[in-house]
Amino acid sequence: MGKYTKKSPRFFENIREIDGVKEKRCTQCQEWFPETTEYFYMRNKKKPERGFNSECKKCTTQNTKNYFMKNKEIELEKRKKWKEENKNKNLSYMHKSYQRNKDFRREYLKEWHNKNPEKQKEYLNRHRKHDITITEWLACKKYFNNQCAYCGLPIEKHFAERNNNVFNMDLHKEHVDDNGANDLSNCVPSCQSCNSTKNLKTLEEIIELKIIEKFTQEKYNKINK
Repeated sequence: MGKYTKKSPRFFENIREIDGVKEKRCTQCQEWFPETTEYFYMRNKKKPERGFNSECKKCTTQNTKNYFMKNKEIELEKRKKWKEENKNKNLSYMHKSYQRNKDFRREYLKEWHNKNPEKQKEYLNRHRKHDITITEWLACKKYFNNQCAYCGLPIEKHFAERNNNVFNMDLHKEHVDDNGANDLSNCVPSCQSCNSTKNLKTLEEIIELKIIEKFTQEKYNKINK
């Protein structure tokens, strides 16, 4: 027998076959389910010979949630560290997840908007779109040398580093003052990272708190000019 095909006597107590359908009993909830990927996760997708987990998907998910809640701070720190070290891979995962769950997300957001009209209104006020022409946007990017106004990341590297050949994303049209105008006077090009980091913070807060490491006094002056 191979390395991953050895089975203990207990293993055979939790498998059966009825009318040609193989079934497996979850060792946690003790319920019987067809031995398929619909009801059980694989032990290792790269090594299918290892078979399925001993718990059903529902119990596995609940166990994961319980473990996360007991070790929330440690797990959040691990996730944060992984995302920082694997930015391109994380973006790729997010894109694939979005494509897989596009219809579900659309229905979920539609339902959420209907239930939370005030929050939706607040969100739209904080995420207003700039009312500028293509010519004005090109001129704005040219003024900042086709770089992020905050960290100086060139637009070419934004396509490569931020998107990893997954997205086709230009620099963002960033509101310098989130409560300000929607025209060119309140618009600067920003990379995805700085756009998220700045959020609702002012330029003064970014400088004082050193929120964006490469945001210098020179860049501050250029934006104000």
